[in-house]
This record gives sequence, C-alpha cells and structure tokens, in this order.
Amino acid sequence: MKSRLELVNISVLNVGCAKTQHKWGGTDISSPFARLYFVTAGKATLHFNNLDIELKPGYMYLVPSFMPHSYVCDPGFEFYYMFVYERYGDSTGFFDIYRFPYEVKANEAAELLFRNYCNLYPQLSLPYASAEDFNNHPAYRDYATRYKAMERYEKMQLQGFVWIVASYFMKHAEKLTDNTDERVLKVCSYLKEHIGDKVVLDELSDVACVTKSHLGRLFRSAFDMSPIQYAIRCKIQYAQGLLLTTDMSVRTVAEKIGIDDVSYFIRLFKKTIGFTPLDYRERLKY
Repeated sequence: MKSRLELVNISVLNVGCAKTQHKWGGTDISSPFARLYFVTAGKATLHFNNLDIELKPGYMYLVPSFMPHSYVCDPGFEFYYMFVYERYGDSTGFFDIYRFPYEVKANEAAELLFRNYCNLYPQLSLPYASAEDFNNHPAYRDYATRYKAMERYEKMQLQGFVWIVASYFMKHAEKLTDNTDERVLKVCSYLKEHIGDKVVLDELSDVACVTKSHLGRLFRSAFDMSPIQYAIRCKIQYAQGLLLTTDMSVRTVAEKIGIDDVSYFIRLFKKTIGFTPLDYRERLKY
C-alpha cells in the first residue's frame, strides 16, 4: 500500500503555552487528538498503561491520538502545547504507518518555532495562562470550526508547523507497514474509506482476496484482534472525533458509523471507551 502522508487530513486545534500554579492532573483520557508538548521548566509525569514518563525541560513529548493516558504536573510546570486532529479519510494516517517515540530531545530552533506560532495564531491558544483553567476553555468543536474557516495559507502554515515538529519524532520512528501484510493494510484502508457502511466479513475477505478464516489469522497476527473487532475500533474512534468536534446528536453519530440502533451504539461505545457517548462528550469537550 502506498503511503500518502502528504495528504493526511489534519486540523491544528490549539497552539499555546501554559504554566501550572498548583499540582494539576487528569485521568482516564482517550482523545481523538494527538498532543504535542515542549517542556521549558518544571516537572510532570505522563502515565500510560504500562509506562510512566517523566517530562523534563528541553524535551518534546507526543501522546498519540486514542492513547489512554493520565498525567500529573507539579507547580511551576511550564510548557508549549499543540493539539492536532487527524480526521478519517482516504489517506493513510500518521499512526497507521509509524510507531513514534514518546520523547525526543528538542533544541533552540524548536522552541523558537513554538514561540513564533503562538504569536502568529493567538486565537488558537487556550484563553488562560494558567494550565489549571484548561477546563474552562471553549469546546473543541469551536476550535475545529475556527480552523475550517481559516484561509488556505493559514492552514498551510499550521500544517507546516506540524510537519516540522513531527520530523523530530520521525527521525526515531519505527515503520509499521513494512511488517504488516499488504492484504491487511488494504482492508484497513477500505474500512476507513467506508466508515459509514455495515461491516460484512465476506466483503472484507473479497477486498483482501483471501478466505474469511485466513483474513482472521492475518488480523490476529497484525493487531491481535479479528477483522470485525478492528472495524468496530475504527468506528468508535471516528465517533469519538465526531462527538468532540461537532454538535451532532448521539443518534446522528451512530448513523454516521453505520449503526442504526442507537441503544446498541451507546452500549458498544461504553464497553469500548468506558463512558457513554454523552458522558464522553461532557468529560472531554474541553
């Protein structure tokens, strides 16, 4: 499958800087946004499932989209931030192609870049200097709407910023697709292109040109899950993005991912994420 990173469909929701006044943290976060941080002072800790990372000045950190995590920040923790939303489409996504490191060493050029973009786009900064006040900023859907309304040259500038910062992580990234069967990647692409369709295993096996049982073995080898489980994960991830970046009703979101029974969608979403769609929207809308 051909990688088309240049066509990745991304929106830069937020760029800014903040400083904690008191001990501050968040738990059980699973967001459709990738989060990039440049630490300039103080200490904080990112908690992933089986890994704790101490955040240090002079380093940049990446939390991939949909990565469950928690964090704790000490008073006086200073950092730049950038939140990036990668929408589903017909292109191959960042995290479908590469496994990025969580931490990379930064330099003065990277810090100047963050500072410059904070000055260029103050409207993308969370409107509070204190990190503790993040929970009071406008909903992410407001920032998504703001980004869509930008001029083309502004989007080009912001996407250029993403590429430059991502290049620091790309230098140390591990390519995943080299070790993944081409037939699996073809089905993955098909599922994202047809996110609103019903999932039919016969169709997926036709896309891969293999039997259903063989397709199951390929997916278990690549992702440790069945093709249907992978399809459900794709649908739920897409729903997460819609819940946080639009004001669509839960029923409409369910229909967008090809589920007519809204009660079933709510149960499936809660089983996968741990919250109902409305609880998730309320909990992570800021």
